Amino acid sequence: MKENDAKTIIKKITNDVMAALKSGSLGKWVKPWQSFGFPTNVKTEQSYGLVNTFWLTDSLMRYGYTYPAWATEKQWNSLGYCLKAGEVAKTVVLYPCHVKFPIYSQKKQVVEGIEEEQEEAPLYYKSCLVHKAFPILNIAQINIPENEYDLFVTKTVGDGSPGIDQFVQSIEHNREEFGVDQASYVIPLDTIRMPKKEYFRSETDYWSTYLHELGHCTGASHRLRRDFSNGIGSYAFEELVAELCSAIFAGEFGFSGELQHREYIGSWLRILENNPRAIVKAGYLAMEAVEYLKKEAKRGG
Repeated sequence: MKENDAKTIIKKITNDVMAALKSGSLGKWVKPWQSFGFPTNVKTEQSYGLVNTFWLTDSLMRYGYTYPAWATEKQWNSLGYCLKAGEVAKTVVLYPCHVKFPIYSQKKQVVEGIEEEQEEAPLYYKSCLVHKAFPILNIAQINIPENEYDLFVTKTVGDGSPGIDQFVQSIEHNREEFGVDQASYVIPLDTIRMPKKEYFRSETDYWSTYLHELGHCTGASHRLRRDFSNGIGSYAFEELVAELCSAIFAGEFGFSGELQHREYIGSWLRILENNPRAIVKAGYLAMEAVEYLKKEAKRGG
């Protein structure tokens, strides 16, 4: 199986996430985001989704690149640049697409008197989601003078806790401060319950937990409508989405990315072991939650 085959990449990402969960830290991916933000396509100026972000960050460290600026060769050419001599695409990004394939039902036999006739079997089509891999190149592989890098790369300035405080305050939501040692999102009340800051080991832990609960908040029926059913599997999956949401913000605000809900690690590992593609869905939903919260913060800011 090819190294850059979609199935291989998803399996590798899943294994890396599982290893990070076991170690109690998502910092492997979070740290690079603190310097220059998420991996971005220089042509579209759009950030890649979480799964591609995991993979491209892994590629960034594996090949010794510094800047998370990427594009296909055709896109670089359209901007007036070309590959450096001897350079080839070393990594890929995954794009989801639906393919249809035919399903034939069994033919039915119709008995009329002593003769038998066969009805024409109806033809159905089933749609299946697959991921295709497209080769891309880092800015370090392109003939761009370093004094032009700032056209494509912007250094991120972490605001730390003051920035997060302002961000959270800008988002309209119900919040209650409780003198307990456990945070929660109360679905029937659509309310986040947070212990006081002094109950946490550090201010970083406080905000990481708050962002986790805000991630849950986005899944309400009048927002992004995620599955909040009581089944063990669906509940654990929702916790994984919220934790990834918190990890994304950790990178953007300069936090460590330490896991705040370690009690769910066993459940998360079982989900990923049973279905490696679960990380694709969880990553998509986490990014969706992040974008939703950013829009709400901008609206309330």
